[in-house]
Amino acid sequence: MKKAGRKAKSSQYKFRRQTFSFHQYWLMYYTEHYPDRSQKDFASFIKAKSYALAKTILCSKLKEDNKDLKINAVVGYMLHKDFSNSRRQKKLSITDWDGIRACSFPNLNNFLFKEELERPEGYTNKYNKTNYEHVKKIGFQKGKNNWSTIHRKGKSLPIDQRKGMKWTGDKWVEWDKEEMLKMKNSVINALIFNKNNRLKAAEYLNISRSGFYALMIRCETKAWWNENYPIPKRVPPRVSREERSATQKRVMAERMANGLGFFQHTDEIEAKRLANLRAAKTKQRKEYLEGLVVKIKEALSKNNNIRVEAARSLNVKVCTFKSWLKKTNFLVDWQKHYPSPKSYA
Repeated sequence: MKKAGRKAKSSQYKFRRQTFSFHQYWLMYYTEHYPDRSQKDFASFIKAKSYALAKTILCSKLKEDNKDLKINAVVGYMLHKDFSNSRRQKKLSITDWDGIRACSFPNLNNFLFKEELERPEGYTNKYNKTNYEHVKKIGFQKGKNNWSTIHRKGKSLPIDQRKGMKWTGDKWVEWDKEEMLKMKNSVINALIFNKNNRLKAAEYLNISRSGFYALMIRCETKAWWNENYPIPKRVPPRVSREERSATQKRVMAERMANGLGFFQHTDEIEAKRLANLRAAKTKQRKEYLEGLVVKIKEALSKNNNIRVEAARSLNVKVCTFKSWLKKTNFLVDWQKHYPSPKSYA
């Protein structure tokens, strides 16, 4: 008994994956989409050495004739001596071949002959007919039959009401205040250590970014986080030398039109520049010291407040670690809150 094997590949399957040494004639079916959202189906003859090249020629010509046109559902069949399809059951005659050669593209007149195909009633495209009655019975239902209404009613909680609440896997319950405060402090430390970058803070806590945002909302409101730990501004993209030069020329032209010449700085402008520079330096140093405090706290907590072990865990010299303690002593009294253990002789 002969075993059932794979279905034999059709001849067109082989033709579409083959490149011929001479031109073949391809019958191409396609759909045109217009800006007003209407569609029409067409058929054309293309002369090319491969199916891929025939598709490229067809799409290029259609785009050339109408730039706003969109083409999809392109499928082609190579014409041969035994060719037949559902629309034409009999084989091609000599007269048919002469007509195909005459109206195939490319041609001397650079004209694409198109035959519009009538789309059957009820079809949304040239392949499928939509059964709207069946569509009404499947998918997400509205109202009382909605899946979420049936299975999640009384369990889901709006995002703006999740502050101070905890999900147990079955329902939302009130979060223990001490546990919530502990988690809030860990989120704050992660944000300070990573300069308020949410993604890096989430990676620091080894959780996903969406989970990190959910944790923030459960501890405090979104407005509170944005006010106290604002999202850092994005670094502007690098500008090419030509664009930068054009911008500088435009700015200088505007300055000169307002009566300002090259490099004219008043005392008021200079004082404002120095004040902005000092403020930026102060902010930068504050962020640096706050990041050091987080590092030092973590290292001392893990090493029982032993300074030498803490420095070794941070991979820095002991003298460097002690200088960090002196720099940040005005922020945290290290000897009071993290006293070093007494040594006995």
